[in-house]
Amino acid sequence: MSTSTFGGRHPAGAVQVGAFIPAHPDLGNGAGVPATLANEHYAEALARVVYVWGHPLVNTFRRTSTWTLMKGHGPGMAMGLFPGSPKNHMGYLDDYMPAAQRKVVTPNNDTVYGACFADLAEEPVVVQTPEDVPPGHYWTIQIVDAFTTVTHQLGSASHTPAGKYLLVPPGWQGDLPAGFIDLLHSPTNIAVLMARSFAARTPEAKKQARLVLNQMGVTPLSEDAPGRRRFDCEASARNKVYPPGITADLLATDPDMLRERPVHGESFWEDLIKALDANPDVGPADAAMAQQARTLIALRARDPGWRALLDRIAIAADAELFQSARYEQVGTDVGNGWQRQLNGGRWGTDWLGRAQAAVIYIYVNDFEEATYFIRGTDSDGALLQGRYRYMMRFEKGQLPPVDRARGGFWSLTMYDKDYYMMPQTPNGRHNIGTVNMDANELHFDEDGSLTIYLSSDEPVDSSRKANWLPAPADQFALIVRAYVPEVAILNGGYVLPEVMRLDK
Repeated sequence: MSTSTFGGRHPAGAVQVGAFIPAHPDLGNGAGVPATLANEHYAEALARVVYVWGHPLVNTFRRTSTWTLMKGHGPGMAMGLFPGSPKNHMGYLDDYMPAAQRKVVTPNNDTVYGACFADLAEEPVVVQTPEDVPPGHYWTIQIVDAFTTVTHQLGSASHTPAGKYLLVPPGWQGDLPAGFIDLLHSPTNIAVLMARSFAARTPEAKKQARLVLNQMGVTPLSEDAPGRRRFDCEASARNKVYPPGITADLLATDPDMLRERPVHGESFWEDLIKALDANPDVGPADAAMAQQARTLIALRARDPGWRALLDRIAIAADAELFQSARYEQVGTDVGNGWQRQLNGGRWGTDWLGRAQAAVIYIYVNDFEEATYFIRGTDSDGALLQGRYRYMMRFEKGQLPPVDRARGGFWSLTMYDKDYYMMPQTPNGRHNIGTVNMDANELHFDEDGSLTIYLSSDEPVDSSRKANWLPAPADQFALIVRAYVPEVAILNGGYVLPEVMRLDK
């Protein structure tokens, strides 16, 4: 393999390939077989780890395909469903992500999104934060590297000042331009910036969410001008861009046509080559594995035998990850049947946790920004099924503790077995939480407790109906998001209530 594969910057992978080949594999009487098998087994084991390590990188890189789709169209809604934009710009929704979409797993139903996939190798980008924000309104601009690790979390939770910030690539040399607040460094050329502005259910609340979102955005440094820029999420949402052969009517008829996984075992190594080419520099927690990945890529190019072996391992590792990354399996037990990835967003060298998150809820916030509790089972350890009836009882004073002054809120969201929302629900709910309490929609018992009911069938009792979160008819999963969690959540002192089946 020529060193030009990685821009001439990382030839060491090809140098190390020789270590995988026994010097004398053909010794008489089969004496070279043990060394050959040992080296193959080591390569297999390493390839499995490299797949898990590289999955989020490939996942992110494949999502940059929106650059091509949106080029020449400006910020808009890619496929009419999610925020898309040309390279180094931010695209927006102007409402919740459509519940019927089957492209993005586990979106929230709490905020209005903006999204930018940045290529900092082309040029730095300007990140603008809002200045006119009502007290207690939640907003954030989350910045992750190409591996989905959160590198910067701007927002109401951290009291980020209003103004402009410059996000720069690895090794960038330069001075902070006049009028900017700070430099933000990315460990990889590709970075993802996710904007979120809280939106309650009322028209007034959604208008407020849009007003805040229109002050948040990303543009290339070459397009910067003095003063603040106003963005337009409403115009972005009207600009719906579809690939050739796909129309809004086709998607409405068959939303499942977009169920394509970003990562495939069959093409993993070729996709990894492209992703590493685009990100020749990585952060300290990923540098050693990046070198191992380059070595395996060079080994795969050596001959058809090694190529077949490594391709087989990638296909097997891909299948295993997708089958094991389930709400009933991922995370640490934090009490009463709930799990949580304790290091969410700050992955370090937790490559397995990072890959699992990329499968079930990619681009999670830093855990101090938003804590995610997940589950797929009831109190007896059985999978949750919509044909049964369940309850969650919050005792008085035991709702998830969040900092409302910094925009904190909580929600319990319902997903089907594939982690999408139901396209339609009888009462229009996909989640239940702070917004329902603020709107006085929920029924509290006389002792101050709150019981939430989960089932596909609508309860008959009026008080239960008020607290009903509809479920699909078959298997489902739950997530509790606690935005701006207080210390009791972060240190594990707070425990969510069990999910109890009622009709046993």
